[in-house]
Amino acid sequence: MKKLKLQPYFIALLILFLSVVCLAAGFGGAKLASAETTRSSRRLHNYTYLSGYAVEMDIKNDRTIAVTEDITVYYYNMTGFIRDIPSNAGEVIKNVNVSELINGTPTSVYYDVFTEDNGFLSVDIGDSKYKNDEHTYRITYDYCLTKAQEGANKLALTPIGTGWDCEISNISVVLKLPEGYKDNSVSCFYQSVSGKVAPLTATTEIKDGRTVISFSDYENEILNYALRFDLEFEEGALSTYFDFTPYWFVIAAAVILLIVVVLKLLCFNKGGLTPYVNFDAPNKMSPLLMGLLIDGKVDSEDITSMIFHWADKGYLKINFDDQRDPSLIRIVQALPQGTPDYEQILFAELFSGLDVVKPSFLRNRFYITIDKVTRMMSSQNKNLYDSKSVVISWIVAILAGLMLGITPLLLGLLQVSLRFTIWAPFIAIVPLVFLFIFCMGLVSNKYKSKKSTKIAFLVAVIGISALLTLVYTIFVPSFILGTIPKILLCVIVCATVGTSVTIINRTKEYTAQLNEIVGFKNFIELVEKDKLETMLEEDPEFFYHILPYAQVLGVSDKWEEKFKDITVQPPQWATCSTADTLLNFYVMNRIMHISFASMKSNMASRPSSSGSSGGGHGSFGGFSGGGHGGGGGRFR
Repeated sequence: MKKLKLQPYFIALLILFLSVVCLAAGFGGAKLASAETTRSSRRLHNYTYLSGYAVEMDIKNDRTIAVTEDITVYYYNMTGFIRDIPSNAGEVIKNVNVSELINGTPTSVYYDVFTEDNGFLSVDIGDSKYKNDEHTYRITYDYCLTKAQEGANKLALTPIGTGWDCEISNISVVLKLPEGYKDNSVSCFYQSVSGKVAPLTATTEIKDGRTVISFSDYENEILNYALRFDLEFEEGALSTYFDFTPYWFVIAAAVILLIVVVLKLLCFNKGGLTPYVNFDAPNKMSPLLMGLLIDGKVDSEDITSMIFHWADKGYLKINFDDQRDPSLIRIVQALPQGTPDYEQILFAELFSGLDVVKPSFLRNRFYITIDKVTRMMSSQNKNLYDSKSVVISWIVAILAGLMLGITPLLLGLLQVSLRFTIWAPFIAIVPLVFLFIFCMGLVSNKYKSKKSTKIAFLVAVIGISALLTLVYTIFVPSFILGTIPKILLCVIVCATVGTSVTIINRTKEYTAQLNEIVGFKNFIELVEKDKLETMLEEDPEFFYHILPYAQVLGVSDKWEEKFKDITVQPPQWATCSTADTLLNFYVMNRIMHISFASMKSNMASRPSSSGSSGGGHGSFGGFSGGGHGGGGGRFR
């Protein structure tokens, strides 16, 4: 009976005890849940954000900064993100590495390093699988400042920039400072894109003999704000980073240029001309062949000059009643036996079975014959230059051009990351090919072109070199190659390409021919009036005999000028309904000028063709917050 009376009290006490225990457990659980709310409650929201951002910057006196960024991302239907590190204030970015922290242990993760905008280095992190959970990544890199734009004794850093298009929470920043820091000089604040500033308080302490500044904010979230620190140092405590590595590539390019000069002086210094005066065309060569040999190509005036040459030989006559479209009248059916085959083809297809032809009839059709004759002449006169010198010239020019592509490629792989490859600078080879061609033109036209033409070639060479240097300097990222080494590299490479042309040597046979041709050209330019009068007495049509050659040599104006005070009779091969007109040499000369221009235009004309192309481009940017560092990121 006694036990039965105690039982209700025992049960009541037990219930009371259990109630107290449960209540205590509830309070404790509520407290733990409250501590976790900041980090986990937001996971209920359907968007991606940074749930943690810890940055450590280990700063040296030469403004090199070893950066470690631990970025925690809560993904919502995303695969990864791209971290954009700014380099638009003279920063050099080196030794980029990425890992994922799993239980605090670095493990390998997919990442790629590239650039879309020369003001940023982009690091693509995360594989292609969709994610709906939290991942922490560690990004490490060396941030080397080559400029002190904020002042010689100041350092402005932006550990977290405004380029993130998401909210950021649980921020932590640690700055390990070098010697020379002025105590209590730090200024810490949030800075918006618009420049709005909100001051913050950072903690300063001494750890292992170094000043360490830290800041943390585990309660608030920020969006489109940069976290910035302004630091002051003693006079002379800070310097700027200088890397000599790019200059080794500049030296390598200079060595190639030196090799070109040595090759020219020691191995390919032959082939210089020693012309002697020649009163007539050497070896009775035609103006067409002379035009090819003087500059290495067949020009339209070379073809047209043959009309006057054949007229002087008595193979045709020219009627100038229509000065702009004179009639060519065939006298012989075919050129004499022994005339070069290309000349016979040119004459035969000029008339195409007709006895009279006008240049307008040849418009947009005679170019086929010109191309055929040009190929024949080039084939028969292909050994104008020493093949070995041509090959070596191209090799050194190509090697020099490759330096513009190899330099940023190797620097990117060796200094930025083995995952960073940049191929775009190899496009510089294209303008260098044009530079080589214009330099060849400048050299090959040395003995024919007028001064204005030579100046035009020189302007083209300088223009291509300057444009290439400008484009290369702008578009090769500065975090790989600084402005000064880029300019030096371009200048040396362009000089090497231009100099490589001088290696090309003529063959002995071509040199001998050119000596005679240049000697003949010198005669046309330098002959005195008395000598000309004597020659005209021996050959009244001497002026017209030499005229076609003066045309292909580019000195027809000088040849005509020498006869301004000498009586010259019109040529026998010229006809006109107004006979008195032909008795006036000056009028005749003007008519020939008009006719020559018309014949050149019609005979060399080609059917018109057109084409078009289009394209586009894109870019992106960011705001670092005003100091070195910052930038942001993009999700994918």
